[in-house]
Amino acid sequence: MHTDRIDFISSYCDRWCERCAFTDRCVVYACSIAAAMCDGDVTAGMELAIGRPQPVHGERDATVGERLLDEFGEPSDAELADAMREEESRRARIDELEISHLGWRYSVKSLEWLKGRESPSAHPDPLIREALEIVAWDATLISAKLHRALSGRERSLDEASMDDDPTRNDANGSAKVALISLARSETSWLLIADATGDAAAADLASLAAGLRASVIEEFPMAMAFVRPGFDEPGR
Repeated sequence: MHTDRIDFISSYCDRWCERCAFTDRCVVYACSIAAAMCDGDVTAGMELAIGRPQPVHGERDATVGERLLDEFGEPSDAELADAMREEESRRARIDELEISHLGWRYSVKSLEWLKGRESPSAHPDPLIREALEIVAWDATLISAKLHRALSGRERSLDEASMDDDPTRNDANGSAKVALISLARSETSWLLIADATGDAAAADLASLAAGLRASVIEEFPMAMAFVRPGFDEPGR
């Protein structure tokens, strides 16, 4: 069994596995490949990738979920309904934030620009092809990571469990991924605009820049977050 995996590395990546140097140390990647080898059977794939959990000396420590169930018992239907209502309320509040609207607008405008154009891989200029591949990949990733950052921050505040250390704060980690993608997308849109004279591409570069500034304002310590593997040169 592979023993050099990096915990939580997939939580703060852009899921662009084809370009990642850490796929051989990522549990999620290993499980996805193994599941494909098992004809889509996720359970069999996980067992193939990481093995079947075995007790030590016939015993094993209780999982977090098992300990919570022992302590608090099974949630009632009413408690589950309350939790679902709370989650829906949180999602609605996040969706109404101005920064959420900006993120959604960026995704929609990017997808509209890309729609109907030739595949990025078909462009003869390697620099433009690279830029097109980046903006296409980031078009929906950015808003998804931003939503996770906002949701994580609000959930932590609701539960009074916000981690004060910016290098470990989950909301900052998701915001950092969004910021990295926004920076490379802004550069790519500018390259596309300069090469093609496309005013809409230039507008998208400005939109990416504005959204990046808003994310920095909302998450001023995001870039201090240390992403497992990616921000650890020793690994």
